[in-house]
Amino acid sequence: MSYLFDSCALLNSIRLYGKAMVRFIEENRCCVLTLTYYEVGNALWKESYFLKRLSLDEAAEVLKLVDMLLSRLEIIDVFALRLGIETSTIAFQTGLTFYDASYLLVAKKRSMQLVSDDERLINVSKNVGVKCLRSGDLPIKAS
Repeated sequence: MSYLFDSCALLNSIRLYGKAMVRFIEENRCCVLTLTYYEVGNALWKESYFLKRLSLDEAAEVLKLVDMLLSRLEIIDVFALRLGIETSTIAFQTGLTFYDASYLLVAKKRSMQLVSDDERLINVSKNVGVKCLRSGDLPIKAS
């Protein structure tokens, strides 16, 4: 099975499944888009710096696991795919952000199952024939 994780779902999956994600990634084709690392890093920074939900050490521990997982994930270069016009068309037609529309378009073009916890993206994916799974519904046993 091929999975395309958006950044929120990747971070949530890491929190839910921990190191069990490594095995899942090794047994399946799992992908992210180019900017996912920065999106995850920014989310951790926000949780640590602004929301005070994580200490700097806790955020660093999560980021270490993210680094390890990203070395095993396929990173799809959305810039090289030159899908800007198609992405903006989907964004305008559906009301999704350009960023979310890019996940939807790549998943559709590559026949991948999208993994997202974004309600709007999940609902739109159903309307355009892209299978979408929430991070909590991945076939993984927590470690």
